[in-house]
Amino acid sequence: MAATWVSAASVAFAATKSMLGLLNGGANVLRCYRYCIFNTQTGAVTAALTAMQIRRLTALSAGTTVTPVAHDTSSSALSSVTCVHGGTATGSDIFRRFMWLLEEATTTGVTQANWEVLIPVGIVFFPSGGDSNLEPVVARNGQGTDIYNSGSGAVSTMEFEITFTNAGS
Repeated sequence: MAATWVSAASVAFAATKSMLGLLNGGANVLRCYRYCIFNTQTGAVTAALTAMQIRRLTALSAGTTVTPVAHDTSSSALSSVTCVHGGTATGSDIFRRFMWLLEEATTTGVTQANWEVLIPVGIVFFPSGGDSNLEPVVARNGQGTDIYNSGSGAVSTMEFEITFTNAGS
């Protein structure tokens, strides 16, 4: 079994921004299995939709460093892996496009924002779907992936997560 990590960050939305990105800069073979967004906004915001993308990257720099957490504490440390939110990213392919609602969750009524705090709804891309015949998103040397706000939505705060393995570990 390959060593597994989750990269997670609570990020304020901004238009055309890489919300969470991961880039392999070495001999690792990163396999990305699950991409999630969870609504964590607590203050009132004006409801707005934004367009999102799951992309393959060829470059990722700057931004705020995010330290991926290993599922097994005995896993070797990651080397030559850049993980940031708000970074400067160069996308090369788009795996999925979808809409996301930027609004606070409430405890009364049922709105889309309430559903966005639930785990099944928050899994926005699950490339292998649990099927061993389907590959996850693979990032070899010089490649990566991100969750990208391609729209103009710039309000709210969300939790972004990418779960991946390092087949080289």
